Amino acid sequence: MALAVDAGTGLPPLSVRAFGRGLKKLVVLMTHYHHDHTQGITMAAHTFAGEEVTMFGPEDHGIGPKQVMERLMVEPLFPVNFEKLAHRFKCKPMKNIGTEVLIIHPTEGVHKIQVSEYNKAQAPGSNGRVCNGKCLLLECLVVLMYRTTHPEQTISYRFIEMPSGKTFVFLTDHESTAALPADLRSHVAGTDLLIADGQYAQKVYEERTAGFGHATPEYCALLAHRTGVKRLGITHHDPNASDEDVDARVAEAKAEAVRLGNQELADNTFGCACYQEIEI
Repeated sequence: MALAVDAGTGLPPLSVRAFGRGLKKLVVLMTHYHHDHTQGITMAAHTFAGEEVTMFGPEDHGIGPKQVMERLMVEPLFPVNFEKLAHRFKCKPMKNIGTEVLIIHPTEGVHKIQVSEYNKAQAPGSNGRVCNGKCLLLECLVVLMYRTTHPEQTISYRFIEMPSGKTFVFLTDHESTAALPADLRSHVAGTDLLIADGQYAQKVYEERTAGFGHATPEYCALLAHRTGVKRLGITHHDPNASDEDVDARVAEAKAEAVRLGNQELADNTFGCACYQEIEI
């Protein structure tokens, strides 16, 4: 089974590589459904030749993963109507972000449970089993969720690899906020790797793009510093940005980390690149 977050331009090459490794099932965790996060699903090998695509995503205004696929894949905008491919898809809408947890087990697959069940399995004296006893929590990849500040419902995912304790948070499409909410700090706290949206230079954000749903590098560095993040990657670069522009955003994040007295974070801040591989 291959796992992806969103279905942008990175999904088709990921899908091909997964096929090459014999992984014919694909799980996609959608953050939201703006076009830059969906178009790759129309070109992914798993869509047409895989055994199964399971898609989780928010339900907003009555629209969830299934309705999005129906709108993306419709003639004459696409050569095949989704109904001809629907048998390959399992679409799982999430209505109450933050109240559900995804449990990914190496043999039992993906399960959606209530956060109360997850917390109970971690309590002292618990047998540590979830999903009606099918999954031992210590064997799983746990995925927690946080609703970001962005137009339409958007999800940030926190991944916890239970056997190793390694953590990763993907916080794209989240706008700078005046302060850091407690639930956001908890969502990010102690993360080994935080990939965060730092699209806009501070001056541009203040003069023109506040309210667009994206953050500044300084905000990313502040969040990382306050929550004990070990490594910070700046992502969601402006579509019109040059390499020099991206380097400037990374430099702004590094400078903010230094200003906060966190040289270690500055040394471990970088700009995310297409098809980049990062070991956690």
